[in-house]
Formats: sequence, structure tokens, C-alpha cells
Amino acid sequence: MTGIIIGIILTVALEGVILAATPLIMPPTECFTVTVPPSAKDDPRIRPLFRAHTAIVATCTLVGIVCLAFLLPTDDDMLVTLGMAAATVLPITASFMFMLHARKVVHAIKREEGWTASPSHTAAIISDDTIPQPIPLAWELLHLAVVLALVAYALLAYDRLPDQIPMHAGFDGTVTDYAEKSLRVVMFPALVAAFMGVAFAFTHWSIIRSKRPVDPEAPATSALAYGQFARAQSIAMLVGGLLLSCVIGVAFFLSSMGAVTLGTAGLVVTIAALLFVVPQIWISLHYGQAGGRLAGELRGSDNVARDDDERWVLGIFYCNRDDPSIFVPKRFGSGWTLNYGSSTAWVTIALFALVCAGFAVASLIIAG
Repeated sequence: MTGIIIGIILTVALEGVILAATPLIMPPTECFTVTVPPSAKDDPRIRPLFRAHTAIVATCTLVGIVCLAFLLPTDDDMLVTLGMAAATVLPITASFMFMLHARKVVHAIKREEGWTASPSHTAAIISDDTIPQPIPLAWELLHLAVVLALVAYALLAYDRLPDQIPMHAGFDGTVTDYAEKSLRVVMFPALVAAFMGVAFAFTHWSIIRSKRPVDPEAPATSALAYGQFARAQSIAMLVGGLLLSCVIGVAFFLSSMGAVTLGTAGLVVTIAALLFVVPQIWISLHYGQAGGRLAGELRGSDNVARDDDERWVLGIFYCNRDDPSIFVPKRFGSGWTLNYGSSTAWVTIALFALVCAGFAVASLIIAG
């Protein structure tokens, strides 16, 4: 198998691991997107749902990998592309559909048991000086240094680069498209690094601006746990993003000069992307989503936390026009999502979509 094929299979396998672990990293006060008391996860009616979710996602992932193993040796790139898309989407769809089923089951148990939030909540004034914070957004300017370094190298190495630059390879590793050497083409890695810098800066900004979840039963400890989670994520994404941009640039120039094949370069970039995800997984497993696991260990009661289930459409879309927050921690999965009830969130989506469209157009111009 070529490096590209190996990279695809590794990507699908890691995706399956992340999806299978998703319910396990959620805060103890949330079970399949439903607000519950921490002890609910040990309920004999709920506990089997976790095992079933893991089994279904693992099975779908394995099916996808087996199908890819049969499809990838073919010379038909379109068939391979469709197979890769199916292998990627199948575990995601299975996880989401089972989550909806489990959500319905847990909601029914919640009604039966009368699990409701207490009308009175513990309050505390928590100073930002007492809890960890995400690292400052200014750190993202380091991406500019990577962009300038790639621009400088492209100019210095221009004469040593071949007249034809390999730009695309099939799934068998054979180069299928070349671009005539020009400043526009050799600046492509810098363009990619610039786009990634903007994307990571946007993500970093979303972490800083996100609503901070506070457990009314343990406000101080939940704020501390979330602060540690957010800081760890911001550091991991900064370091990982910088390294990924550097790897992409180095792989491009090495493949351009014939030091490695384009397929090998693709494998190196894929492995770098997978390694970028590994710290994110560790952080989620260690702290729990939004610090929920750590906060649960420090929580002293089994009362239901503040209940906002009705604000989460299908368990994953947060819609609350009364909440000024643009970003909030996810209810199912690791990281953050948008408040789709906020008009500012939709403006943010539109602006970022324009940036992505601009990058896509620029890439097509370079490749063409």
C-alpha cells in the first residue's frame, strides 16, 4: 500500500477511537446530551448505552477500514474517493443516530425519576485571577514567523527547484498533475500556513470568548477545572498548529525537489495531522470535556446541575437568543460550538466562510 493509503486508514481508525470515546469524556452531569445527576451514569438502565455506543461505532469503523482495504488498490480514484468518504461518514452517522436514541431513553428515565434542577443554586464570585486562563491570543503571531520563513525559503531556493512542480498524486502515489514553476506556485506553502494561522487564531479566539460553564453545585471547582482545560487546549493547539504548518511547508519543498515522493510527503503530513489530534484526545480524557471529569471528581453532591436541555436542538445545536455568548462548550464531543441563536454567531460563520472561500479560490489559481 502507498503512503496515502496508509494515511487514510490511520485517519479513519483515529476518527473511530475519538467517536467511541465521546460519551465517556462528557461531564458527569451530562449523559447523551441530557442533564442528569452524576450518579445517573451508574444506573443499570443507562450504563449499557455506553457499551452499545462504543460497540456500534467500533463496528462501523472496522467495516469502513475493511472496505477501504478492498477499494484502495484500484486505479479508479473516483471510486476510492467515494469509498473514503463513506468510511469517514459511516462512524459519524452511527454515533449521531445512536446518540439521538440514547438521548430519548435518558430523557424518559429523567422524567420517570424526577431529575430536575434545584430552584436554589449555590453562588460564588470567581475572579479571573484565581483560575487558569487560555494563553493570550498574541501567541498566534508566531504563525506569521512561519509564513515569513516559508516565503524566504521559497525565494532563496527558487533557482534550485525544478521547472515542473508536482501538485497532485493519485491514491496509488503516481503524480497526476504538475504546475509550471513560478513565484505564485512556490509561495503555496506560505499561503497554506497563512490560512492555517487564521484558522487557528479564530479557534483560539473562540476559546477565549467562550461561555464558561459553571456548575451551581460547585462553582469554584468547576471554574477551576474549565480554566485548566481551556488553557491546556489553547497551548496544545498553538504548538500543534505551528508544527503542522512547518511540516506541510517542508514536505512540499522536499517533494518538489524530488527528495521524497509526493505520496510520502502526503503520508508525513497525514501523520503530523494525526499527532496534532493526539494531545487533544489526551486533554479530553484527562480533564473531560470542558473540564467536566476533573470538576466531577471535586463535586460533593449528586444534585442536578442547572438544566438547559431545551436550549440544545438535537443535543448538539445550542440556540439561545437570550445568551450573549457566541461560543459555548459542546454538549456531545470535545471542544466548542456556536450559539446558533446569536446573530453575531451567524456573522462570524459568514466571515469565516469567506476566508475559506478565498483560500480555496487562491489554491485553484495556483494549481491552475
